[in-house]
Amino acid sequence: MRRTVPALIVIAAVAGAALTGCSASGQASAACTVTSGSASDSIQATGGFGSTSLAATVPSPLNANRTESTTLIKGTGARVSNGGAAQLTVTIFDGATGQQTGATQQGFFPVASKTIGTGLAHALECATVGSRIAVVVPQSDGASALGVQGSAALVVDVQKALPGRATGRVRPATPGFPTVVLAPSGQPGIVIGEHQEPTKVTSAVLKQGDGKKATANDVLIVQTQTVTWADPTTASGSWEQGAPATQSLNDKSALSSQLIGKTVGSQVVVLVPKDKSQDGQAEATVVDILGILPAAPAQ
Repeated sequence: MRRTVPALIVIAAVAGAALTGCSASGQASAACTVTSGSASDSIQATGGFGSTSLAATVPSPLNANRTESTTLIKGTGARVSNGGAAQLTVTIFDGATGQQTGATQQGFFPVASKTIGTGLAHALECATVGSRIAVVVPQSDGASALGVQGSAALVVDVQKALPGRATGRVRPATPGFPTVVLAPSGQPGIVIGEHQEPTKVTSAVLKQGDGKKATANDVLIVQTQTVTWADPTTASGSWEQGAPATQSLNDKSALSSQLIGKTVGSQVVVLVPKDKSQDGQAEATVVDILGILPAAPAQ
């Protein structure tokens, strides 16, 4: 949906603020396919967990034929989920020189090949919250997505993980709303059928989460899927883009008005008539609420 901001590399900077969300442990993770190797084993790093003051030694030139990942600190938290998101502290090095490519990044990252590259996404799927991992990603596995033209080396602290779908309790269907069916991945399909266009903004809870209630000052981490009455067979939203997105609830949109007061872990279907839609089309949107970030400070 156009009103949500698609994730590129960082979904949202967290600036040290606590992230509220559901644990990723309720969602099955893909089988781990990335193992350690001589390249990742050669990386050393010291410094406080989650700190931007990292001291790392990356031998150069450092190359690998496949993505490698070595655990430097073993966390005991939930495993990161494919298609979900993770709060990370990430330092990237150019494997050719061993030099850091820029400032250490802290934020909320999508665990999706389309946005952070296949290699890093798969390495994260093998990690647990509380872990520090050393990763080497060759060009063939998406080093260019990390801003490196050869092999990229990374030191990543995994601070929190969120699932890629709503994990709440399924609620009975609400009469008058389009049918929503879920793929095995959790991606919703919206069937408009014979339902008439909505004449007012309304919503129904499809899954009831037990997390924190969203307020008007919050920024949500969400998955969205939208169809319009004008073209009910074409979907848009974060599911189509391959990674979670953010939704600021202080934007005064019709969609946000229906998400205020909903709880993390919930799945909500929102109906918006033409005159309330920013796209000028009557639409139905399914929103999976994955977590909450503090709203950005007023400028």
